[in-house]
Parts: sequence; structure tokens; C-alpha cells
Amino acid sequence: MSKNLIILLLITICISYEVPNMFYTFQQSWPGSICLTKQCYKENVGNYKGQSWAIHGLWPGATNDSGDCEELEACTNNKFKESNLSKTTMTNLDQAWVGFFNPSGSFRAHEWNKHGTCWDEKDDLVPQVPGMNIQEEYFQTTLQLWKSYNIYDILSAAGIKPDDHKFYDTDSILDAIENEIGSSAQLLCTKDSNNKLLLVSVSFCVDEKYEPQRCPCDVYGGIPCGSRKNDKVRYPVFRL
Repeated sequence: MSKNLIILLLITICISYEVPNMFYTFQQSWPGSICLTKQCYKENVGNYKGQSWAIHGLWPGATNDSGDCEELEACTNNKFKESNLSKTTMTNLDQAWVGFFNPSGSFRAHEWNKHGTCWDEKDDLVPQVPGMNIQEEYFQTTLQLWKSYNIYDILSAAGIKPDDHKFYDTDSILDAIENEIGSSAQLLCTKDSNNKLLLVSVSFCVDEKYEPQRCPCDVYGGIPCGSRKNDKVRYPVFRL
């Protein structure tokens, strides 16, 4: 075997090894808990009605052949522009993806610039339309996931509803969600003024076809709660 062929084979092996296996973490947050611990403002809530969880983000990640995880961030300089989004998408975002304690436009820009720029649109949930831009596709795809996996309705169907005084077992919350989506989920909490756990976020992962799968990595950004430890958490009513 020639020296050049050996070098070519080694390069090919290395490239193949480094090709990532993509997945996406989809996180929804409960505004009732957020607005107990942060100052929320009416001008930020858009058309949010308090009867759904809010989108936090759709975050691309990758694992290599060894199973190591990498969160992909800021992959391009394609900065967010609200003018790239259709009127219909903006209307839907004002219901589902709002800032509460910070301006919604800034929140969406942050999510796109940090995470959306690493999103691969080739397998999105939204039928591609000639001329549709990648930002429109990303936000529409995330909205479709939000509609498909309605955490508020899933929990309500299991008798788990916002209540200022009741505490819920995290096992019951996880069971309700996982039975519906067909895969594992992760819960994040924060603490109220009495040092009690507040349920603040639900995360689960999807593959490149947007089918739920077990998350290959832990989700960060809060206090992990549940994890089959039978934690007791509050799920408070949303109010400003």
C-alpha cells in the first residue's frame, strides 16, 4: 500500500470519527415559577394567557463516537432579525416564546444567536417553502414541537394542575410526561422565599427527526429535581 493511500485512509478515519451525532434539547419553562422569583413585566408577556408552558429554547448538541457530549453554540454570524420572521410566526411566538422578565425580542435574539445558528434545517418539521429563510424555519420548527408536546395539557390530564399551596411528587410529574412522549425527561427547579422547590423547567431530547430520545447529556441551567428521588415541588399559579 502506498504512503499516500495510507495517509488518505487515516484522514478519512479521523473525519469519520469526528462527525457528530446530532440531537436537540427542547426546554419549556413554567412562568408561574419564573415570576415568583423574578420581576416579570406585562409589556413582555405578549399574548401569553397562562394556560401553557413557555418555550425556553431548542438547543443543538452532538455526541462523538465515544459518547462525549458537546453543546453547539454560536456556529455562524447569521444574527437574528425580527424582520426575517413572518407575521404568523411572530403572532405564535407572542403566545409561546416570551421573555417575561426581559424583552421578548432580546430573548429570542439570544436563543437564535447562541443556539439557532447551530441548528441543521435539513430534517425540520416544517415543510420547506421556496424562499423561506433559516430563521423562519427554526422558529416554526420549535413552535411545532411546543404544539406537539404540550406540557400543561399533559400534566393536567394526570391531575397535576397549578396550585399555590399543593406539593407534587416529581415522580408523578415525570411519569405523566414520559408516558406521553415515550422517552425520558429532566426537571429543573428553583427555590422560593421559603427555600421550597419550585418546578421551573421540563427538558427532553429529540433526534434529528424530532422523535423524543433519551438525553445523552445532563441539562444545565437550574437545580436538577426529580431524578427519581421523589422530590416534592410546588407548581404555582401564574400571575404577574
